[in-house]
Amino acid sequence: MFIFSYWFSRLVAADPGRKRFKTASKATISVITAVVIMLIVLKVAGSSQITAAILAGVIGLMGILVVNDETTKAKKVTTCLVALSSAVSLGIGSFLSQYGQAENVFLVLLVFLSFYLQKFGIRYFSLSMVAFMSFYFASILHVTFSQLPWLLAGVIVGACCAFIYNFVIFKDRPANVLRSSMKSFHIQVNLVLDLIIELIQKKQIEPAQIKQYNRNIKKLAEYARVASEELGNTDPHDIWPGVTAEQMRLYVFDTVMLLQTYSPAIRKLSELKAFNHFDIQQLLLKLVESIREAEVLNENPTHSLTDAAQHLQELRQKLSELEPQDKRYKDWLYLIRRIETISNHVIDEAYELQQAIVKQEKQPQKEVEEKEDEEDNDEEKGLKPSTKKSIQAVITAVATLIFGSFLSPSHQYWALLAGYLVLLGTETIGSTFVKAVQRSVGTLLGAAVGFVVASFVSPGILEITLLFICVFMAFYFFPITYSFMSFWITMMLAFMYDMLLGGISESLLLARVLDTVIGVGIGLAVSALVFPKKTRDKITDTSVEYVAALKEFVHTYLHRFTKQYAFANLADKGMELEKKLKQLHVDSDPIIKGFVGRSRLQQFLTVFTAINYYAKHLVASSTRNQAFYKEAEFHGVVKEVEEKVASNFTQLEKALRGERGTYVYTLEDVRQKIEQSLDYFDTSVQSRNLQHLQLLHNIYYVWKINQSVVHLAKELGAEEISSED
Repeated sequence: MFIFSYWFSRLVAADPGRKRFKTASKATISVITAVVIMLIVLKVAGSSQITAAILAGVIGLMGILVVNDETTKAKKVTTCLVALSSAVSLGIGSFLSQYGQAENVFLVLLVFLSFYLQKFGIRYFSLSMVAFMSFYFASILHVTFSQLPWLLAGVIVGACCAFIYNFVIFKDRPANVLRSSMKSFHIQVNLVLDLIIELIQKKQIEPAQIKQYNRNIKKLAEYARVASEELGNTDPHDIWPGVTAEQMRLYVFDTVMLLQTYSPAIRKLSELKAFNHFDIQQLLLKLVESIREAEVLNENPTHSLTDAAQHLQELRQKLSELEPQDKRYKDWLYLIRRIETISNHVIDEAYELQQAIVKQEKQPQKEVEEKEDEEDNDEEKGLKPSTKKSIQAVITAVATLIFGSFLSPSHQYWALLAGYLVLLGTETIGSTFVKAVQRSVGTLLGAAVGFVVASFVSPGILEITLLFICVFMAFYFFPITYSFMSFWITMMLAFMYDMLLGGISESLLLARVLDTVIGVGIGLAVSALVFPKKTRDKITDTSVEYVAALKEFVHTYLHRFTKQYAFANLADKGMELEKKLKQLHVDSDPIIKGFVGRSRLQQFLTVFTAINYYAKHLVASSTRNQAFYKEAEFHGVVKEVEEKVASNFTQLEKALRGERGTYVYTLEDVRQKIEQSLDYFDTSVQSRNLQHLQLLHNIYYVWKINQSVVHLAKELGAEEISSED
């Protein structure tokens, strides 16, 4: 029963905000509607131009998928322009069909424009993409001028369907997306808490349980990023009156921190036999269970948070009864205190949210000093990335057309499409290689399965239904894996062949697979030989971006200690660091999946992951009370730490770029000076000790971040020096 409940909850939470489901549903329904309407029109008119119905479906699909402008108004304009772009492309295609190679020249031009115009905005890319696919459609079907009127009618029908489903029936409702995202987040939180309860109850934790826990934590971090992004689009006050975006982000962040803290702590507690102490085990169980039962965003809150606070107080009381000097407890008491501290943060944030909802009073947002975006006036040397990519695409297009004409003269454009798509959205040789493999494998499996299924299904309602299911599955799984999309798209093509050609043969599908392999092979070869962007260079760029963001993050954190009323909302910055770290993992994926040099890269990623973990603890610290130090001595210490850490970040950036002569400060002498001397600050004894301990707490994870930065820089050849040098 538990397994069924677990997987049902996992399925419900698997699509945060139901974005994938909504997009795939819109695309599928738009295709179905456009095709059905056009078929009815053709039947009434007594026309047999089935290609017009297919084109209507294509435009209905692309009108949903390629329109990605930032505002709804801009999306509406682009959707209307999609119809114009397709119509013009079809007209030119039907005209050039009688002039042989002129058709190929224009197709290559469209390939160039679809890549080159990306630098001017997403709209230009969308229109170029639609123009390319429309011309491609006209080319493979050898559209003549006499067929053009019905095809234009299909374009209008498809664009209208896309417009209606995008902006009328399934129009964007950010509030619903945010509500759904938070629901997915809470479901995943409860799944993780269930696993924590199981770990606490177990006398011995199995490695498989730890792996399952870590997988769920990664999922939770992803859901937290989605919820945080939606908070940038929607004011949560519109859904939960009284709640601010800052409060919500802080609650989401602290919850993730809590569950990330639990795993290593509980595992260590289990190893140290701490759960043999029955009271400790039971108090932890009660605490976790009460947190799990809390319905934080419920307008009629339960008593679970009150129970959680009570159990937390009982845990504190129990900890105070245990002597830290006792050998039975000293090895694990600090772990319980760590759980107690972060649990207290989460309960406080959850309680604030509940109180805000109950009172339903809009709380004023804290003002944040906005920095004007500094324009980068440095001109990039050489060709711009968009120009390089467009040249790669042109060379790929010409090569695939030549090879395609020899391989399959009647369908020479299939290899071109494969080469075009494998270059789309890839920046490095490694990412192009991964996408090429995914497309090849997906196409091969899709062709095989599609051929088998089509051979058992007669053309009719069932096959049409399967075709539309393929459309939905392709675009539902597209954000997850490109292989799945290729698989379902190829199956869809198999059904289309079967319906349009009255049957499919092994040789036809084999030719399509061969076209795909040749197309992606040429695209990969061009990306490796023409303006190649090495995967390691991309990793370096992303690493430098992460370090630069981390530098600003730590500066903002330390700045609040020396400037009164300085507002340090690091929750947003923490989420940005999380996204940059994820991008670093994505960029590293081609090497990690390979064999050459992955060991050292994995070590570097581990250090970056540790730095990100320490940064999260700074967020947790920064969100509490303002920690402004009035004494000049404190200012001097914090200022010295801030300057030396900032210098280390700069030196690490240089080392990552391969520069020589870099150096980093260890800061051990500064740390020892702070930690070892209670007489370092000339104030009253009570005030001195209190602020001294507060400072030690506030900058503990700054030391950890600096140690990691020093380690990375030394691995890259930097010299380690004392802060006094």
